[in-house]
Amino acid sequence: MVTSSKKFLPVCLILLMLTASSSFGQIIYGQPASGGARFIFSHWSAEEDGEKSEIDQIAYPVNGFVPLKDNLEARLFMAGSTNDLEQAGSTYSLSGFSDVRLQLSQSVMDDRFLFSLGINAPTGKRDLNIDEEWPVMEFLASNYLSFPLRRLGEGFGLNLLAGAAGSSGDMRYGASVMYQFNGTYTAYKDSGDYNPGDIFSVQVNADKQINQMLLFANMGFTVYGTDKLEDEKIFRQSNQFNINAGMMLTGEKTSLVSNIGYLIRGRNTRYDTTEAIFDQLKIYGNEFLFNSTVDWTFTENWYLSPSVEFRLIGANEYDFDSSNIFGFGTGIGRRFGEDIDLNIDFKYFTGSADGGDIDLSGYRLSAGLATAF
Repeated sequence: MVTSSKKFLPVCLILLMLTASSSFGQIIYGQPASGGARFIFSHWSAEEDGEKSEIDQIAYPVNGFVPLKDNLEARLFMAGSTNDLEQAGSTYSLSGFSDVRLQLSQSVMDDRFLFSLGINAPTGKRDLNIDEEWPVMEFLASNYLSFPLRRLGEGFGLNLLAGAAGSSGDMRYGASVMYQFNGTYTAYKDSGDYNPGDIFSVQVNADKQINQMLLFANMGFTVYGTDKLEDEKIFRQSNQFNINAGMMLTGEKTSLVSNIGYLIRGRNTRYDTTEAIFDQLKIYGNEFLFNSTVDWTFTENWYLSPSVEFRLIGANEYDFDSSNIFGFGTGIGRRFGEDIDLNIDFKYFTGSADGGDIDLSGYRLSAGLATAF
């Protein structure tokens, strides 16, 4: 799938774009200023035909929230990571920071309409070394593995979002549209200027309260523009359709959140050096996801949060068969009053990829601190 032609050097970055998702804002009235930081250590092992590849990632995301005035808020995010990969008797490393992302959101007309502007400041690491850092990026692009940070620096970006919400009895519903502009940057040294295609997305959602149970569902459709290298077409990601549904059940000391989702991916388009279509095949298959988390407050300030998740990814059209990953674990946390929350979480993963030909195992250990001001 990955060719040695210089024109296809950003392919693994394209794969990372395929695994990315967009988030949509929601203003919560009276929410105070807050900030948080996490330390996340992830380890994955993939064994095929007796050869094992192992990767360790240390990620440290930081986020902040500031209410600027009534119905106007700002959110800030940045992260850094260190990645070490052992593969085929060689060791590769990649370290650096992501871009700084700022999101401004304004609600109007009694919160019935929401407008948001997002800015991606190109402060992260780019111009990666192909020989030393490419293998790490390619491993991070494996969609059957989970990493908190898959990409570092990109180009300047903007996203514009407009949403509307309404209610009828105990039913709430909403819809939003989002356009994201992605700027040009140099992904790898001497590889030329890479321009990811822009993104357009539509989301609709609804929820209904029934006594102590909240039912919710949402659907989304995303369209991707054509990626270019040195102003020449190289790739276009397929359109995607996702649907999710779930429930939240709240008790006096416990709460349960369960979610089930399905992502439908179309065929991607690759272009040759003359900008003619090289092939139109699925790089990733469709994906089924289930996850569930219980929060149990067993003392006034301490809580446990066991969780399980399952992912099933269908075969693609490059002779890579289906994958399945099962994860389970628990977290423990302590609240210090209403303003500080400290927690630690551990999760173990097991499964296989390519129809069982690749054995997978991994774990994630994280610790976080959140505070309100």
